[in-house]
Amino acid sequence: MAKVDIDGVVQDVQPDELLIDLINRTGGSVPHVCYHPQLGPVQTCDTCMVEVNGRLIRACATAAADGMRISTKSEKAAAAQVEAFDRILSNHMLYCTVCDNNNGNCTVHNTTKLLAIEHQRIPFQTKPYQVDNTNPFYRYDPDQCILCGRCVEACQNVEVNETLSINWEDPNPRVLWDGGSTIGESSCVSCGHCVTVCPCNALMEKTMLGHAGFLTSLKKSALGGMIEVVKGIEPETGYGSILQVSEAEHAMREHRIRKTKTVCTYCGVGCSFDVWTKDRHILKVAPEHGPANGISTCIKGKFGWGHINSEDRLTTPLIREGGKFRQASWDEALDLVARRLSEIKDKDGADSLAFISSSKCTNEESYLLQKLARAIIGTNNVDNCSRYCQSPATVGLFRTVGYGGDSGSISDVEKADLIVIIGSNTAESHPVIATRVKSSHKLNGQKLIVSDLREHEMARRADLFLHPKPATDLIWINAVARYLLDQGLANTKFLNQWVNGLEAYRKSLEPFSLDAAAQLTGLSERTITTVAHMIAEAKSTCILWAMGVTQHTQGSDISTAISNLLLITGNYMRPGTGAYPLRGHNNVQGASDHGSMPNMLPGYQGVDDPEVRQRFENGWKVKLPSAKGLDNHQMVEAIHEGKLKAMYLIGEEMSIVDSNANYVADAFAKLDFFVVQDIFIQQHVALCGCCAARRTEPGKGGYLYQHRASGPATV
Repeated sequence: MAKVDIDGVVQDVQPDELLIDLINRTGGSVPHVCYHPQLGPVQTCDTCMVEVNGRLIRACATAAADGMRISTKSEKAAAAQVEAFDRILSNHMLYCTVCDNNNGNCTVHNTTKLLAIEHQRIPFQTKPYQVDNTNPFYRYDPDQCILCGRCVEACQNVEVNETLSINWEDPNPRVLWDGGSTIGESSCVSCGHCVTVCPCNALMEKTMLGHAGFLTSLKKSALGGMIEVVKGIEPETGYGSILQVSEAEHAMREHRIRKTKTVCTYCGVGCSFDVWTKDRHILKVAPEHGPANGISTCIKGKFGWGHINSEDRLTTPLIREGGKFRQASWDEALDLVARRLSEIKDKDGADSLAFISSSKCTNEESYLLQKLARAIIGTNNVDNCSRYCQSPATVGLFRTVGYGGDSGSISDVEKADLIVIIGSNTAESHPVIATRVKSSHKLNGQKLIVSDLREHEMARRADLFLHPKPATDLIWINAVARYLLDQGLANTKFLNQWVNGLEAYRKSLEPFSLDAAAQLTGLSERTITTVAHMIAEAKSTCILWAMGVTQHTQGSDISTAISNLLLITGNYMRPGTGAYPLRGHNNVQGASDHGSMPNMLPGYQGVDDPEVRQRFENGWKVKLPSAKGLDNHQMVEAIHEGKLKAMYLIGEEMSIVDSNANYVADAFAKLDFFVVQDIFIQQHVALCGCCAARRTEPGKGGYLYQHRASGPATV
């Protein structure tokens, strides 16, 4: 292992480790403003200068090498660091005490303290630009911008929306959106990457402004006067004493600002971040170290939390009586639910009731609902919305590899030599996954094939865009598989070691000749063979697919074909390979894992397996039903047939996601008792007893509308 000397202490070096990471890892301190571990070297600020074997170099852009003698505190290094930071301060008005960004994580503030800066040698100069407030979620203040380039790097090479730039040839450079547009008129998608990585208060969430500090809610004129007072005493006191005041004010903020680590409740990527709150006001979402996302967010995860304090949120259970809703206490509402479900069970049997869990609920909530259905009511009529977006992929993967989930991680998607995307508008539906693909494609030579009916962003970026006729994905995928086998391009070593049933599979591919596939799909034979050769020649391949496949009558079979294609090319069980069905909701996988399925107990254990049922019966101390229950679609049919009398529905709007909205609405209007648990009333009002035209005025029927929300005693 390589060793280096840092300020007289010998340290071991990890492979390809940058000096700045080595110094920080081993407890040292070197100032750095433009460097961010997830952005890599930007090399604009020069504050990380260190002396190595007598030469000044940037610690952020130099890999550690055996035998280096590094000084972070030499006279030469210290002078270079101070000079570089002084140039930064000339672009930034330092007013930490009355700044909403004074929360202990401001890089400019912390570097001023680290370098013990007392006075600026180069005075601050205002820039001839106005603050840009045209984005609804964040603002840009050119006078506070230190031109470090972090935001540009994040936009160009992490998010890869490629909106931001800096025109260094301008006498007064600033960050530009699309070369000079206002933010609101630009191609910005409000992903929030730029705001997250900004090292000062130049880019800030509007929800922070006037809320974070004790003094920051004052009028601008008052704040301006206070800033002038501080600037007036700075020549005599220096920055040190002023920073002490700002740090005291920051310590006060710590008592009223709460930082809660959580997981995003939108799509299935699994982004995590800290939510900063003051009372019930959300100050900001701060992603940093989430295993799925790092600094990345999309517009929803970063800014889409207005519903939390919406005036339309329901705050009490509602019971429908005489065609109208009235407010009820929790005790009355829960008593009504228990009584009516019990009455219907006693009269019509356990299978006359059905339960639908939400794929946006927690694992624990889904587990409890399926346990309520099975252990209390005695029915397997329980499902979740994965029936629409995930179950076909689950079936296809169970058929082929025995487990209905992703076969790798997001880092595998980044590492892959080739990405194939089928039936997914990834840049809009799963933006953080798309950033990983776009970045690897742009910077690391990753190849990209996209098959979709729409020429969306990922299609425009693709090396090969397939535009097959609708409903023909199964044909071209199987044609590619047959061609690989026929031409000896399959991974025979992998097949011989790990795969069963190869000959039967080969025989099933006989109808999928190149000629037949070309006629049916509209793709040329050359295009199909190009796909085959790109997959065969790639060292590692990942296939991503979504609702363009799964919400299809052949969704399970297409998912099976995708997995089989990966098997014959040996693209399982290695880094940078595998199958990745992209989930629509945040916990589709968890809802299914924990048993909210009509044929599976928790852990994908069949309800018709006597040994499995025995284990759960012993644990739950009840007798469990053995017959497979009804899925979402069958429940609706059973209502129309008069077999299903009551339903408990959590967090789903089936009239929108089902293919026949009027049919679903008519069914729900026939229920004897309907429990809806959600956070807004919206469409459910119409579905609880109105005609299919969705009148806003409630219809007749005795229904309970119960609202679900996070936090104790709020609904």
